[in-house]
Amino acid sequence: MLPNRDLAIILRTTAYEERSRMVTALTQNHGLITALAKNSIQSRRFGGSLELFTASDWIFTQRPGTEFFHLTEAHVRKSFDQLPKNFENLAIASTFNEVILRVAPPGEKCPELFKLHSNALSTLNASPSSQSGFPLLNAYFGKILQCNGNQPQFHRCLACKIPLESIKNRLDPIFCRIIDASWVCSACYSTQAQLFPDHSITLSVLSIQDFQISLHLPIRQVAEQTRASLSEHIHLFQFLRALFVYHIPGFEKAPMKSLRFLRMAAISHDPLSHS
Repeated sequence: MLPNRDLAIILRTTAYEERSRMVTALTQNHGLITALAKNSIQSRRFGGSLELFTASDWIFTQRPGTEFFHLTEAHVRKSFDQLPKNFENLAIASTFNEVILRVAPPGEKCPELFKLHSNALSTLNASPSSQSGFPLLNAYFGKILQCNGNQPQFHRCLACKIPLESIKNRLDPIFCRIIDASWVCSACYSTQAQLFPDHSITLSVLSIQDFQISLHLPIRQVAEQTRASLSEHIHLFQFLRALFVYHIPGFEKAPMKSLRFLRMAAISHDPLSHS
């Protein structure tokens, strides 16, 4: 068996027998893989290379007919060591990991997803403030929807076709529809509500504009272009998550554990949660 070499970002680890771990990672050239790291518990063999979020250089093999790999060596490339120091950033990074575990193809090269995930963690790790966390999370979700062909159509009102940029009042709400990932302006919604019976989420014009801009920017530049408030971005995230559940098959087979901590982070910032 010839060894494989690849750069891997740790997404999940679980104990295996007494001294080993099963480690799932997103790799640069092999997509999503799970590897057995023998004698990795209470041992210095792998150092910190198997910690969550760590980017490590892996050497691994795979026996014919088996589903997982055998990890022989791992060396830390980048640790993202600032993430555990900020609760909100840690919750958002955990959400990144859970999402990529569900959408990355097992055993298939996915360079766009690897680059997105790596850059998102790097940006979050370098952020001194959690204020940029939810805009970054929304950009991350948006870019994955874009990769899957489920990008929301936010250019014009579904009913009257008015362009988003023509709505000048940033406080004027728009009604975003989950079923077809589109929106209806407040004028159309108030006069034709019976035509839009499905569930919708009310968002601000400015948060949607932020989202549109983020789709065309590298994720590292998203935070500096954000104009909507943190509360507006929290509501935008609720809509984007609903799109994932509705439009990506199998995404909601099991609840996302990280959302429990993400809700705690959101509640601490969302004035509507205290009303």
